[in-house]
Amino acid sequence: MNYVIVGACAAGLATAEAVRKADAKGNITMLTEEAYFPYSRPSISYFLKGKVKESDMALRKPSFYKTNNINVITNAKVTSIDRKNKTVKVGKKSFPYDKLCLATGSKPFVPPMENVEGKENAVTFLDLASAKELKSLANENTKAVVIGAGLIGMKAAEGLVKICKSVDVVELAPRVLPSILDKTSARQVKKHLENNGIKFHLENTVVKAQSKGKHITGVTLKDGKTLKCDLLVLAVGVRPQCELAESAGLEVNRGIITDIHTMQTSDKDIYAAGDCTVSVDMLDGSKKIIALWPNAVQQGRVAGYQRASESNTVDGTYSVNAIDFFGLRICTCGLINAQGEQYFDKIKSDGDVYKRLVFEGDRLVGFVLINSSENAGIYTNLISNKVDLSTLEGDIMETPSIFLFDKDTRIQKLRGGILL
Repeated sequence: MNYVIVGACAAGLATAEAVRKADAKGNITMLTEEAYFPYSRPSISYFLKGKVKESDMALRKPSFYKTNNINVITNAKVTSIDRKNKTVKVGKKSFPYDKLCLATGSKPFVPPMENVEGKENAVTFLDLASAKELKSLANENTKAVVIGAGLIGMKAAEGLVKICKSVDVVELAPRVLPSILDKTSARQVKKHLENNGIKFHLENTVVKAQSKGKHITGVTLKDGKTLKCDLLVLAVGVRPQCELAESAGLEVNRGIITDIHTMQTSDKDIYAAGDCTVSVDMLDGSKKIIALWPNAVQQGRVAGYQRASESNTVDGTYSVNAIDFFGLRICTCGLINAQGEQYFDKIKSDGDVYKRLVFEGDRLVGFVLINSSENAGIYTNLISNKVDLSTLEGDIMETPSIFLFDKDTRIQKLRGGILL
């Protein structure tokens, strides 16, 4: 059996590992257009800050691939899929497959801006190559402008502020980290980031750049303001990388459409996993792109087992984020910005500590925790298991613990769900 995996990040590696556990003899080939073996993409911000070395970012040691007979081919950009003959093409070479998995991930979204394309100091921040480029361009005299105050943009800004002379962040939304924070918590986080040297221009965007040759020297914002700029970071967001699937005739709608339980695409021999796919949020049933590492790993494992004729399935997914900025710890989960009369929230705030819980009836469906993430896993458990809160003992607005549950449930949880 020939298993081919396109992509070598979280979902691709999880797929390969699952296939090998289910099929000890099948041929596994991972094709990645990057120059590196699978590495931790979330670590690129720490690499930028100098907190981790490139060698520490590898997800597995080189011996792992040899021991498990997984053939990783780098600098291998797949240009087409021949579904009839069951091959994928890389340059002039073709790789045959019996089962194929697309783990192509996401790509940077770059909005239209005048005089930016092709400039040598306009860079993205999504992978190790872009992080290396960013690091090589930044120094103590650099005036950096980051477009985007989402997770990618803010991690780039955090890394650059310790290196550069100044860092300005431009964001179209009215608040920072708009996808994971509510209005109140966003104000608190923004103030913390400003105290650490980052300047913000909210409800704004870059419309054009000034340049000398191929080097940007400044940018003009929508409101007419001009910022000096030696380094422009394009971090508005990401989009699923699904052109390969679309050109092969697979069902695509924003992302690759799969069976939400098995990760099988519209072709029975092709699976997809990770940021390139459309997921279904188990909390409200909405179809969306959930570009998160744990989701990619879960989907990759299921795609791997399914391709090797195992019965594992995806149980459900939802957004979970755990991140810190200059020591400020942020944990968010679920439906943070839920709309509708069925939702309500409770807030507890004290200084730099903030806790907001979002409810739907007697169920917890989301939370925002700032410097209050002790035992946050209890909240996540309540959400994922759709626990009826009326069965709990105590106030869940306090620090959650296993003592929220009744005695029988506590005993079962402590025994790992096994009744002795």
